[in-house]
Amino acid sequence: MNTKSQHFSIRKFSMGFILLRIIMLCCIAFYVLPIVFSFITSLKTTPEFYQNVWALPEKFRFENYIQAFTEGKIGEYFLNSVIIAATSLVLIQVFALSAAYALSRLKIPFANLILVLLLVIQVLPTESMIIPLYMMLSKTGLLKLQYAAIIIGYVGWSLPGTIIILKNYFETIPIELLEAARIDGSGEFNTMVRIILPLMKGAMSTCFVMNFTYVWGELMWAQIATLLTDKGIPITVGLLNFQGMFTTNWPMLTAAICIVMLPLFLIFLFLQKYFVAGLTNGGIKG
Repeated sequence: MNTKSQHFSIRKFSMGFILLRIIMLCCIAFYVLPIVFSFITSLKTTPEFYQNVWALPEKFRFENYIQAFTEGKIGEYFLNSVIIAATSLVLIQVFALSAAYALSRLKIPFANLILVLLLVIQVLPTESMIIPLYMMLSKTGLLKLQYAAIIIGYVGWSLPGTIIILKNYFETIPIELLEAARIDGSGEFNTMVRIILPLMKGAMSTCFVMNFTYVWGELMWAQIATLLTDKGIPITVGLLNFQGMFTTNWPMLTAAICIVMLPLFLIFLFLQKYFVAGLTNGGIKG
């Protein structure tokens, strides 16, 4: 009986393992196939696309990328997105790191209440804050400043979650390190930069990838914040304009889409080791 039970358990485990693998492969195919389709299409001509959408191109036409970058103004939109993303991420990382260190290691009054408020803000849908934010920025005239409105929104919406993640990481660092630094006469800022920050590569990379993915691909606020101007338009909004101009030119449109996706792949490729380490070391441990 025991042998039969063991065989049954092993068989049941194997079937469950195979089923899980099949589900994972289906999920991967669900996400990968559109990317493959876009890349193949971006190297075709329009007649080749309409002849057979899944066939490989007869010749790799990389000029589609050049045309999308120049004629479709994707290069201009791309530069705007780089400026917006770089500024937003620097501000998010600096403000979140300082706030998380203070809440974790300094005696801040009502620190727990502040964390609860941050959590409440984090779970609120972004859409519920768009109209009030737009009205405030309109009243202060910040909507007229290039990049300012978009960056303010991205920084404000990304800070709560980033602070919570970094605070949890700070609490995993032994307090003895901080006490030893204080005994040696190190100030709080020097301690944070020279001692704590080198230990935070995983956490910082995790937050960087998550925030970059959001900032680079966000559309709703970017579109609303640039309604009254044609300057500083990010690539997500620019891609909509591009689609309106070249809606029948699928190769050029998919080339533009590939250009949009490229930075996401590169960022994750170079930060993958730190990103995975950050997730496995309790970065989102609550």
